[in-house]
Amino acid sequence: MFGQTLAPKMKITLALGLSAVMAAGAAGCSQKEEGTEGQAEGKATITVSNYDRGNIPAAEGTVEDNRWTKWINEHSPVTAKFVPVARAEAVKKLNVLFASGSAPDIVNDYDTGFRNSLYQQKQLMPLDDYLQYAPEYQKLLEKYPQLRKIGTKPDGKLYEIGKINEPHLQSVAFIRMDWLKKLKLEVPKTTDELLVVLKAFVEQDPDGNGKKDTYGTNMSYTSDGMVDSMFGSYGWKISNDDKIIRTWDNTLESLKFKKRLFEEGLIDKDYLADKNGAKAKQDYLNGKIGVYLPPVVSNWFESTVTDVKTLRKIVPEAEIAPMAQPKSSMGQFVHHVVNPVQMTTVINAAAKNPKAAMEYINFIIKPENSLILKKGMEGEHWKKGADGFPKVIDPAKNAKELDWAMDYSMFYSIPENPLLISTTAFDMSDPDQKAGLDMLKKADEFLLNPEAQYPALSHYEHMPTLSSELVVINTNIDKEMKDIYTKGIIGGAPYTPEQAIVDAKAAWERGGGKQIEEFMNTWYKENKGRAFLGKDILELVRSQHK
Repeated sequence: MFGQTLAPKMKITLALGLSAVMAAGAAGCSQKEEGTEGQAEGKATITVSNYDRGNIPAAEGTVEDNRWTKWINEHSPVTAKFVPVARAEAVKKLNVLFASGSAPDIVNDYDTGFRNSLYQQKQLMPLDDYLQYAPEYQKLLEKYPQLRKIGTKPDGKLYEIGKINEPHLQSVAFIRMDWLKKLKLEVPKTTDELLVVLKAFVEQDPDGNGKKDTYGTNMSYTSDGMVDSMFGSYGWKISNDDKIIRTWDNTLESLKFKKRLFEEGLIDKDYLADKNGAKAKQDYLNGKIGVYLPPVVSNWFESTVTDVKTLRKIVPEAEIAPMAQPKSSMGQFVHHVVNPVQMTTVINAAAKNPKAAMEYINFIIKPENSLILKKGMEGEHWKKGADGFPKVIDPAKNAKELDWAMDYSMFYSIPENPLLISTTAFDMSDPDQKAGLDMLKKADEFLLNPEAQYPALSHYEHMPTLSSELVVINTNIDKEMKDIYTKGIIGGAPYTPEQAIVDAKAAWERGGGKQIEEFMNTWYKENKGRAFLGKDILELVRSQHK
């Protein structure tokens, strides 16, 4: 309850990556055997945390010592010793390291609350006096002032290093255009029209097999969040008198819509048993869902090319298109976007050589170096395609030698190197891939609708961090309210959405929700000029598409 066109148009100077990579990578192809120890004399040594996801093949080494740590230390102006941190227990492990006085100099972690807690404990080093040693990051701060705005703490000093992400939706609805054509229907533009379409998809045998075995849409796992975003139902919003209030009205409208989906048989009535969304995904790939709501689109190539090919093995005539969020009784919204400005990195206040730490960060975010750490070596892991962009030579080789290494450059801004943006994965000479890229472009256009609002107060990574006491209150209330809302959907006619909202409000009051409301409004009053809210997210994302 506390609560994602092509990439930016830019001059694609291929020489940036190709010539520089060959120069930087030539020596890296012949790796030394001494690992990350025994580096060139005179280099400063720093320690750097890195996620351990348990996905490095044994033959490739460890988080601390592998082909890419060797490459980094052969070419970096400083020697880096890597500290593995299990991804699932990163905050716990890092807290232990800080408590024991052995935390690394550079701490990489996506958890906003954890980094905020380090600031509150005075465990972080202000970076303003050391930016001169990271001119690459200085350039980013000038180009994207949002990085400085978000990385700056209440004392007015810069503490966090972040990155700019590609400006894409976090998820989008995919609709069966062939079903629409067969039933002589249009793409729905409102939630009322969507209900009509979904009902037709269920009752008018769109797949022509003579059976009533199709679903209008899906709502399992977190896919119901796509419905919430149609109504702007994400917990908090700014009122007309500039206060932060709960989205009770929005949530009521979302609940009413979900209840109709359930009661009218427009979704799988066993949706709650589909804990990870796998069944819904399989139903979609088997040609049984008319409007598929993915929990998330983490890989646009997979969603627009691979999945469509899989579907067409079952239904050769299937036509898929992305669908904009329909306008609802609460207004026009887009779905969430990938966090456009993501903070990732801080420097330990106890670091003995912050200059060296910033020099390391500067080295990693040089475009030619991040290209190597993300794509590998030209001629070995990729080759230049006819379009001038890197193409994978052998996916199996990359899976073994490269794909697990992404976290070493987790603070690099992908849009800054045209050779790395996700659209380069599409081969325009392949009709299926060209169609997939067109789908991505179409989805990007939805973000440009000037009438569309962001569906939440902000991206969750930019929400204020609750105190430990408020976290307990919020967690307890959240569970109770989710149970109430579920009952409001599946509880039949006697238990209406209106009653669910009454009960949810009572649970909120009873559980201490007013304390959270007070906290939110105090935060908003004190940080209004510094907060990165939904309107700021859309402003930045839209500017990236210009």
